[in-house]
Amino acid sequence: MISTTKRIGTLLPISALISNSATRGSFQAGLKFVDWLARSKQSVWQLLPLSETQLQNGSATIHVPSPYKGYCIGLDPKYLSPSDITPTKRQLASFIKNNDYWLGNYALFCALRDYFKTDKWSKWPNDIRHHNEKVMIEWKAKLATEISNNISMQAKLYYSYKKIINSAKKHKILLIGDMPFYIGLNSPLVWQNQQLFDLDNMSIPRYVSGVLDSTKAHFGRQVWGHPLYQWQDKRLIPELKILFEIRLKYLASLFNYIRLDHAKGFYTYAAIDISNTKGDCNLNGPGDIFLTNLIHYSQHIRLKMYAEDSGANLAELRKCLHSHHLPGIKIFRFAYNEKRHIFSEQYIHIDSYPTNSVAYTTTHDTETLIGYLQNLSISERSNLCAKLKINPSKNIYDLAKEIRNQIINSPAKIVILPLQDWLLTTDRINIPGTEKEIGDTNWQYQMDIPIEDLPIKFQN
Repeated sequence: MISTTKRIGTLLPISALISNSATRGSFQAGLKFVDWLARSKQSVWQLLPLSETQLQNGSATIHVPSPYKGYCIGLDPKYLSPSDITPTKRQLASFIKNNDYWLGNYALFCALRDYFKTDKWSKWPNDIRHHNEKVMIEWKAKLATEISNNISMQAKLYYSYKKIINSAKKHKILLIGDMPFYIGLNSPLVWQNQQLFDLDNMSIPRYVSGVLDSTKAHFGRQVWGHPLYQWQDKRLIPELKILFEIRLKYLASLFNYIRLDHAKGFYTYAAIDISNTKGDCNLNGPGDIFLTNLIHYSQHIRLKMYAEDSGANLAELRKCLHSHHLPGIKIFRFAYNEKRHIFSEQYIHIDSYPTNSVAYTTTHDTETLIGYLQNLSISERSNLCAKLKINPSKNIYDLAKEIRNQIINSPAKIVILPLQDWLLTTDRINIPGTEKEIGDTNWQYQMDIPIEDLPIKFQN
């Protein structure tokens, strides 16, 4: 359960940060952003995943934009600044000791990735792809320097990010991270645990993650592209539990809270057939027992969480969340479904949002509030105003401000707005299911004014 103190904050990825005095999209810029949050009387910063999303092809390095297709462990070197200092021997030793449960495999993976010039480990030699014990010993010796360098890099990244942790604590600001439900195929976690994923004998996913097309699918069919967990093999459930616990333990070293992404996947999830849409189907996840174990584990390591409970088929998930007093989310963007031409009772009634919930205007996966309102027809906006008891003659910016204020003043004890909804812009971060490995326009959003010039008061 969230605290009784009302908290208002901002959702913004570190990669979007622009500063007059710090490297663009860096942890140092993140320190400046924490200062702005404090000056604007905010007490929450929700960040997006911070792990690496690198894909190397020959001599060229391509950064796949989506943080939800990343390694899901470790920090991305792109967040460093030239002035970040190398940790001391004592700091390095402490970091290695505290992170031994993931660090060795990660550093080896990165060394192999750089040697073979691709993180598509399915293209590596078979003995390495399948972790032949004798061969792996030889490669660890051969790449010892590179492995050590990768360990040092992660330590340097951690201590740079630790400054954000310390500053946020000083200003009593909660740091909220995101735990993607799925793991990118090119992750060291998948390479290390291939048996836990539905892969063929060439290490290629048989089906991938996404959303089935249906009348209830707000944006239609989506292909996300992650490998699926082997939930159907009950013998693997204990190992899958350990995999999730490793990720939770790591996130606990970075954040106060996490948002459990796509939590309904523990109950039902889509298996997308890339080659034939007729092969798409829904499958059952591990259910209450698995999620309850994760909730208990997060409590044990003192990591607070709330769950994304949006979409269809949520009854079982919400029952489990309620029984553990775990918050769900309310996203105003889904108040009106343009596809079905109906209002959603659970999102449109802002004054009925549960106290134990996290309320959003919009998210990183949707249009901004202004963009959403602009896409509605005049009659749809008029109907929306009637539902919200707002004068329909207001211009679109005044309407957005009034909606924003209603959400801020809702019963929800945590309210989070993407920075674009504070600034009332239309700059979108992502359109789900449309990412490309090369030439993608998603995840490119950056602030159009420096942190130092952001307003600290937002007029009603």
